[in-house]
This record gives sequence, C-alpha cells and structure tokens, in this order.
Amino acid sequence: MALQFSGVLLDLDGLLLDTERLQFEVGPAVLRSLGYAVSQDFFHTLVGVDRVESARLINLEIGASIDSQELNRAWNEAMDEKMRDAIPLRPGVHDFLDALDERKLPRAIATNSVTARAEWKLEHAGLLERVNAVVGVDKVKRGKPAPDVYIAAAAALGLDPSECIALDDSDLGVRAAVEAGLAKVIQIPDMVMSRDLRAHHQAGSLAEARSILGI
Repeated sequence: MALQFSGVLLDLDGLLLDTERLQFEVGPAVLRSLGYAVSQDFFHTLVGVDRVESARLINLEIGASIDSQELNRAWNEAMDEKMRDAIPLRPGVHDFLDALDERKLPRAIATNSVTARAEWKLEHAGLLERVNAVVGVDKVKRGKPAPDVYIAAAAALGLDPSECIALDDSDLGVRAAVEAGLAKVIQIPDMVMSRDLRAHHQAGSLAEARSILGI
C-alpha cells in the first residue's frame, strides 16, 4: 500500500533523545543551587514546555522572580555536564531513521528547544547528519502548543503540513501538530503519559510507530 505522507516531522527531547529524565534530575538541583526547593511532581508539568515559558511557570511556583537568562544558563551548564560524555537515545531511533532512509522520506526536527542548542544535541548524539532540517522555537513566533514550529518544519522540507506526519512525546507537542494540520500525529509518551489523548495514535515505542505507519 502506498504511503499516505511525504515527510516526517519529529520532536527531539523525549522522542529521539532520552533527555527528559536528565531534565528531571537537573531541574530540582539547579533550583536548589539558587536557594529554592521545588517538588519533583512540578517538573512533570514542564514536559514539552519551552525555556521562556518554563521560567515563567517556575517563578509562579516559587513566588519569586529569577532572571530567565540566569536560570537558562545554570540549566544548560548542568545539562551539559550530564551530557558531557554522551547523549542517550530513545530505543529504536536508528532503526526508525533507517526505515525512513529506505523509503527516501525526508525528515525535519520540530522542537521547543532553540535551534542551535537542538543542533548541538543532535550532533553530540550522532544524529545531525540523519535529518534534513532543524526548526527550533527561535525560528517561529510562538512555540508549542502553537502550531508554528510544525508548520515551519514542513515548509523546511518543501511540503505542506497535510503531506507530513508527526511524532511527539508530549501533549503540548501533539496539540501543536494537530493544530498544524498534519496528516497523522503519533504520540509516544516518555516520562508523562498523555492526558489529552488528542493524537491520532498512541504508541509505546518507535518500533510500534513504525508498524502504525507501515514502514
């Protein structure tokens, strides 16, 4: 059966890179270093959220006004230390990308990370050469859950969103992909299970997503 899509749009953290659990380790430690204690459960609410919005939510939670640039710097330094030797991948990443290669399907990263940061992580993980484009939150007016980053990622492949499918781990990312008008949206939850259930399909792994897509 012919595939019903021409391009694939991929989230990054929590989908390709096994970095969400690192964020859960780093976040509380960073805030403790700044003099604040925040529960682990709070960090589950930040999955998929861009750094600017995360800083706003953190300040609301602690009732303070930490400078977002200071917080971002401290967070990046802590994450860099965690990822110094290697960036772990989610299971089945290379098999999934191999399947796209076999069918000559272009793919773009659509992420709430800043583009340069996303490219650094991809290169450090050995994946940068395996994607055709990287579109970060700095390339659009609004980050996820707005559809902008998925629309821009499709455009980076020379395609309309309706010609693409998307894979994302978070409810915010799924909402963005659905609003962008993607042909199919598959959610593969990582640290936090879906509450919205808005994706066309829920999958437990990239291998299961391959079966859903027929690749």
